[in-house]
Amino acid sequence: MNTAAHAAMAPPLKPDLAPSLEAVRLCKTFLSGVVQVQVLQDLSVTLYPGELSLISGPSGCGKSTLLSLMSGLQSPDSGQALALGQDLGRMGQRALEKFRLRYTGFVFQGFNLFPALTALEQVQLPLGYMGLDSRETLRRAKVALDEVGLSHRSHMRPAQLSGGEKQRVAIARAMAKEPQLLFADEPTSALDAESGQRVIDILHRAARTHGTTVLCVSHDPRLVRHADRVLGMEDGAIRSDWRQTSPLKEQVP
Repeated sequence: MNTAAHAAMAPPLKPDLAPSLEAVRLCKTFLSGVVQVQVLQDLSVTLYPGELSLISGPSGCGKSTLLSLMSGLQSPDSGQALALGQDLGRMGQRALEKFRLRYTGFVFQGFNLFPALTALEQVQLPLGYMGLDSRETLRRAKVALDEVGLSHRSHMRPAQLSGGEKQRVAIARAMAKEPQLLFADEPTSALDAESGQRVIDILHRAARTHGTTVLCVSHDPRLVRHADRVLGMEDGAIRSDWRQTSPLKEQVP
């Protein structure tokens, strides 16, 4: 049995729930000069709602590529990426964009905030694209900023905020959409220990409180003990898969 298949068999935390994200024998290769580099190798994994799943591993092991495939930002060379029961590879570009807008939220290392907008306006912006009226966008934005502890900073622009506060605004922007899927790519790597701790606590609370599927990729070892599930990646494959709540950690040799 290959390691990816073994890792995919780890029992779900809530076995009565349907999976929210599935990778089925994903392969992805990139061209580096004239050399083909295989980033993902026949990788399979199943993720469930209400969990913060952390993909951990060294730089270059394929973590961010896996997140991109499972969120529909990239397409695999072979295999399937299923989100909420839908095969992302069978969707056209417009359908993918609508799916991501409606069902997904993203948090990136670089915050991706607009310099001229206040924290409140940052959070409201994508809600307008969803077709919500101004009263509802304002309500959701205020709730989201309160949830990340930044109601008192709602009038401030990015230049007036610390790195940790900027990341919390980015998380509030993602959470205000009330997504079923939340993807975080190295969300704490630019932050100090205290700010990083607060960010991962917020992501964990989103999974537990809202039933969101949170998929986080990071090589930050501080995150491991805060995740519900930890998947260790190396050389494009999942080498270990265990849950914090399990008395025995299932390890893949």
